[in-house]
Amino acid sequence: MNKKITFILEILLFIVIGVGLFFVINGSPFGNNEISDNGTEANQPVDVSKQSVQTTNGKILVVYFSRTGENYSVGNVDVGNTAMMASYIIDYLDADSYEIIPVNSYPNNYDETTTQAQEEKKNGVRPQIKYSLNDIDFYDTVFIGYPIWWGDLPMIVYTFIEEYDLSGKTIIPFNTHEGSGSAGTYNTLKNKLVNSNVIIDGLALRGSKARTSEGKEETINWLKGLGY
Repeated sequence: MNKKITFILEILLFIVIGVGLFFVINGSPFGNNEISDNGTEANQPVDVSKQSVQTTNGKILVVYFSRTGENYSVGNVDVGNTAMMASYIIDYLDADSYEIIPVNSYPNNYDETTTQAQEEKKNGVRPQIKYSLNDIDFYDTVFIGYPIWWGDLPMIVYTFIEEYDLSGKTIIPFNTHEGSGSAGTYNTLKNKLVNSNVIIDGLALRGSKARTSEGKEETINWLKGLGY
């Protein structure tokens, strides 16, 4: 009887040892599903696309100078031609905006304004801006819009680009005109803002066209062409 019990115990011991060796060699029958420190299963590939992608919330600012009152070919207006272009960009991009407003307003009369603008350019005047912009550092991209005055940027736009540090920002110009196109002002900005990424593929619209649905469509198509 004792021999039979001993034999049975030896068989059971052999079985236990054999099963133990099987698990050591082949691993747990439930799989190696330990959870690693980052919350993923240790034997599962990490989805890098979900864990490593970083997003930025870079903001866009539209800065513009635009004159109301009597304008060439469009008469007296309450919203300037360049302001119309700016509004299309602001709406399409859901961008913030900043209007360059002079401390001393320009005359309502068109001829008087052109005379004043000519004198400002001749003497290198930098008209004072009425309201300051306190959070320029917040923006990655700055659109700058203006009319062409005497083949150049209005002097008050020089005031803006000289007062504010636009280093490291992408600068995208746009303008209105009455026959002079951009008048080389995109390169002027590029030469002035040497520490900025100035996109010279700007958009120039005649003032009268800027006030139309056609002008709005052209502005939006231009933005799409820039990748927006």
